[in-house]
Amino acid sequence: MILNETKHDFDVAILGNGLSGSMLATILGKQGVKVVLIDADQHPRFAVGESTIPHTSLLISLLAEKYDLPELEHLIHADTLAKHVSATCGIKRHFGYVYHRPGEKYDPKEGLQFGTSARDENHWFRQDIDAYLHNLAVHYGAVSRQKTRIADLKIDEGGVRLTTSTGEEINARYLVDGTGHNSILAHRMNLRDTPTRLKHHSRTLFTHMVDVPPFDEANNPLPISYHKGTLHHCFERGWFWVIPFNNNPLSTNPIVSVGLTIDPRRYPKPDISAEQEFAEFAKIYPSVAEQFKDAKAIRPWVSTGRLQYSSKKTTGHRYCLMSHASGFVDPLFSRGMVNTVEVICALLDPLLNALATDNFDEEAFAGVDLEQQRVLDYNDNLVNGSFISWTNFDLWNAWLRVFGLGTFLAEFHLMNGMSDYTRTGDEAHLTGATKNPIFSSFEDPDYAAFFDYSVKAIEAVEAGTLGAEDAAQRIFDSADSYAFAVPLRRDSLVRAHWIKEGDKLSDRDLRFVRNGFRWALTTPLTRDLVSSSENFFRWCAHRPDPHLGLPVEVPKAASTTLNRKPEELAPLA
Repeated sequence: MILNETKHDFDVAILGNGLSGSMLATILGKQGVKVVLIDADQHPRFAVGESTIPHTSLLISLLAEKYDLPELEHLIHADTLAKHVSATCGIKRHFGYVYHRPGEKYDPKEGLQFGTSARDENHWFRQDIDAYLHNLAVHYGAVSRQKTRIADLKIDEGGVRLTTSTGEEINARYLVDGTGHNSILAHRMNLRDTPTRLKHHSRTLFTHMVDVPPFDEANNPLPISYHKGTLHHCFERGWFWVIPFNNNPLSTNPIVSVGLTIDPRRYPKPDISAEQEFAEFAKIYPSVAEQFKDAKAIRPWVSTGRLQYSSKKTTGHRYCLMSHASGFVDPLFSRGMVNTVEVICALLDPLLNALATDNFDEEAFAGVDLEQQRVLDYNDNLVNGSFISWTNFDLWNAWLRVFGLGTFLAEFHLMNGMSDYTRTGDEAHLTGATKNPIFSSFEDPDYAAFFDYSVKAIEAVEAGTLGAEDAAQRIFDSADSYAFAVPLRRDSLVRAHWIKEGDKLSDRDLRFVRNGFRWALTTPLTRDLVSSSENFFRWCAHRPDPHLGLPVEVPKAASTTLNRKPEELAPLA
């Protein structure tokens, strides 16, 4: 492709050459699609959104398999990541949460860990990951236009016409916008909800730092160092994140990603620098202040206004607002990248079909819009509930199981579908037609009922019509009644790296793992139980030898509502 012409013709134009745009361009390029990848900036560049979860890695593995791109598989394993991509990334073995009260040192028994899997997840140093994907896209034929600003765009029956700030014209048959909040497409076509429909409110300030030590190694009663995962310091209506890139023996990177996310209704933005505001907040929580007392920022701080935005529609005639261009809630629970990859998975088939048939009927892309909107609303309820729950540790203890149960279901539905697809080659296993949906856990009708009940309980606390302790017990009772209908299959446990290919696994073993999940997800981690329950969960998840005389029954959950449906529980006011 000659770049000094004044007009260029492509199949797909992608705005934004970050992780989402470059990954999509790589896959399309491998399929022979003529792609132009346009960005006002250039690589390498700073980006946040650094923590992966098993669902993220599973979907990337699926894309690598389905589209014959082993280079994508390099992103999800710590050893291949260091060897083929970058030796600047950390590892993630858990979501770690520490609960704080103003003016008090934290109680080590009020710390929670939610393990990712038996295989390490990653803390991606995004400037290297994004550059790797951008270069991979170019390798597979995408034309990169960095430092290129779009001054005008038009979409009609004939296609997409983009005009750059220098007067260059770029034509395409379809437009994907992966630029984020400042999407030119969203603003030009008046696609934003004004005001946003989202309930949650938060703003954030963040940077990268050095000399951030591991958090309180000496007093941690939990089985894994907080330094080996994504650490969240939680307090009323806010949280600090600590994402180390230096916790991997293969990493040469001393940097730690650090941020503070707070509710602006409770904590209005002051007239001071972001660095000063962060320091003032840390002082309120002595254990947080101790971790950051010697920390030094290595790049300018970023401070935002309210993070939440949404769109009336995310797809239309010849266009798609992808992931963060369509809407955003909050970085809590590391859902940004998994939602990005979900959208790529959903968009590829209808887009490739439209390019092949030259039929860009909006209806073919309606499912992508539906799923993006549902994902955004789910995330909104999940994060909003978390900010409400941080008024009370027991309520937060319960609400974390709402997240945990949904995560468990989504991953095993996906692993079952992937295993069936690998075995048969039938893509119906990846579309939800076989009840193994690619998209998140709210697709499960039983979980949807549980989630709705829990949301009503947590919002009743905010409204003042239900006490925090009562709401916590109701959520645990509802979790205890959940049927755990998703099959726990041997091939999926292998895919999750919980067992090896040659391991024998009996029905009794599978039943024991299921019971272990039930116990861990429905038993309150009280001050006395916190260490033992986490160890029991890890014990179950790593499946001790069945010949060692393991008990058939697990410890009884604190709740007594087993096998009751949510509607049979105590009604909410």
